[in-house]
Amino acid sequence: MELSVCSNVLWSSEDDDLEILSTYVDPTEAPVDYHKNALSYWDNKRQGRFAPRWDELSLMDFGLGVVPLISVTDLTVEPLTSRYRFWGTKLTEIFGGDYTGCSPTDLPPKKLGMSTNGGCGRLVRDRVPSYEVKEFQNQKELYGRALILRMPLSDDGKTVTNGINIYYVESIRPQQPLSKFFEKILSTVPARN
Repeated sequence: MELSVCSNVLWSSEDDDLEILSTYVDPTEAPVDYHKNALSYWDNKRQGRFAPRWDELSLMDFGLGVVPLISVTDLTVEPLTSRYRFWGTKLTEIFGGDYTGCSPTDLPPKKLGMSTNGGCGRLVRDRVPSYEVKEFQNQKELYGRALILRMPLSDDGKTVTNGINIYYVESIRPQQPLSKFFEKILSTVPARN
């Protein structure tokens, strides 16, 4: 997988040297099989349009084991806002809360907020799927990573009205539960004021 499309440091802490790095790659280069399958499903449903409608998809079509790793966002273009319509149960376990009805700015690390260069902004602006690799690391080691496939949906055929997001999260220490990994990582990130 080539990681050269766009890369930047999302957040950095001088206290413990923790960085959250974000890199965007071509979604067709996704190394996760269920991401590849989801992209193919989305492409078939769009039938030549830039995106399918929300009501044309069934979360169950992504597979019973994948549904807990899905979030669906309702998006507004101007001003850019987003709310989670659906938040998978595995995401609740990993991130320590059910964020259904919440904004991505409510999700740890809250310091990051929402930007036009982030996941939602890219969907609205570019109207194509994106694939983000987030790495949590310090100068000594990589703690873990999250790979997120985001695909646009459009109820009006003109603008992105929803996004479907499918996560793959791994801790570099396999004996450590993911919830403990994120608890440690996100506890070092100060809350947004």
